[in-house]
Amino acid sequence: MSVTTSKEGIPVKNAGLVIVNNYVPMLFERLGLMQNRAFVNASAQEQAVQFLQYVATGLTNTEARFLQLNKVLCGLPLAHPVPEEIEISDEQEKLINGLITSMLSYWPDAGTKYLDGFRGNWLVRDGLLIESADSWELKVERRAYDVLLNKSPFSFSNIKYPWMDKPLHVVWKF
Repeated sequence: MSVTTSKEGIPVKNAGLVIVNNYVPMLFERLGLMQNRAFVNASAQEQAVQFLQYVATGLTNTEARFLQLNKVLCGLPLAHPVPEEIEISDEQEKLINGLITSMLSYWPDAGTKYLDGFRGNWLVRDGLLIESADSWELKVERRAYDVLLNKSPFSFSNIKYPWMDKPLHVVWKF
């Protein structure tokens, strides 16, 4: 699979996924994808890409072209093929939805207390992913209510998990 990029970057539709940054390692551990902050195998790393998409959208089937940010966050090359669909058990769904509900309890000023509202307002967001020699940069689309990020308890301006080759710098003006 080849990845089409331009000098301007790679458009993404789930740029707000970076908000869940602090919860990602714990989520992967609880889903059984990681042990000691490392993926248990290549299949688990590929599944992690789709689990992140489920966090962002609530969907279990997503075309590969919409998974570029997820691959960066999971430490996979952009051209690495991943399944476009994942089966999510009731227990996994409950775990993921519980994570989002927990996040919302720490951020009462998010503007919504509903899962789908949070996904639509914050996680499903246009952005531009740009690769340089030593890092990634993600520019996130600005919306009027982004001023609420000032009251967010979450840190997401620089993301570097142990399994990522390069850090991701997030540019989200609010």
